[in-house]
Amino acid sequence: MHFARVLGRAIPVLGRVQNQIRRRTIELPPTTIPRTRWSGPVTAHRVFDAVRFDLDDMRRMKSAVAGATINDVVLTVVGGGLRSYLLSTDELPHDPLIAMAPISVRSEAEKDAAGNLVSGMFVSLGTDVADSLERLVVVRESTHKSKEFANAIGARTLLDFADLMPGGLVGLGARTSARLSLANRMRPVFNTTVTNMPGPRHPLYMAGAKLIAMYGAGMIGDGMGLIHPVMSYCGDITISFTSCREMLPDPAHYAECLRESFASLAEATSSKAGVTQS
Repeated sequence: MHFARVLGRAIPVLGRVQNQIRRRTIELPPTTIPRTRWSGPVTAHRVFDAVRFDLDDMRRMKSAVAGATINDVVLTVVGGGLRSYLLSTDELPHDPLIAMAPISVRSEAEKDAAGNLVSGMFVSLGTDVADSLERLVVVRESTHKSKEFANAIGARTLLDFADLMPGGLVGLGARTSARLSLANRMRPVFNTTVTNMPGPRHPLYMAGAKLIAMYGAGMIGDGMGLIHPVMSYCGDITISFTSCREMLPDPAHYAECLRESFASLAEATSSKAGVTQS
């Protein structure tokens, strides 16, 4: 019955989306996903690191491009870090890397409800763009198009379809994929996850001890061996990352690439103030 209801809502929506694509008022998400060192099977070993930045600096950076958000700046920094890292290993693909960015589909009436209601959008990280400011423009345009597509098709509709997948079959499929190393044979759906979770703006304490910083760790799997949990806390924003030790043997080097990407974008946007148009 639930499937029939979801299908009944989806059919007219898909018809409208098809017409919008035909009229080119919206665009499909990126479909050319390059393979990277993080696209294969993962091992049981993990690496973790994180870099902290000033949130006010990111606010200033986003003002350099009209319509850009803090999340766009984070994605641009990650894109620059990945570009530098892959250049250093001579593995940078010609096509841009694609990130999956979770988005909330919780309505205003559901804002106080427990649990998560999350879908996702697929965004270019601009790893094919050398100039930091130009990369921010590209990322902002990509997130804008992805949001338009999600709004057109209804992110809640996508979430409803995902809920219809039987958990047992999903688990069986994952185990079969790992056993047959299918991640080595199939094109990736995306290259990495960048999930931004706003944190508290005031200090937190436990038994009188002050929380100094917040870091995030995330799950990885075959075909997606790198995740970036991003958290803000008391004026700082932290980009953490979790990966497989075999895929990322030098996490400190990648952390330095992220710092260099941030510094490059800070310099590129220092003389701009909301005048760059996408």
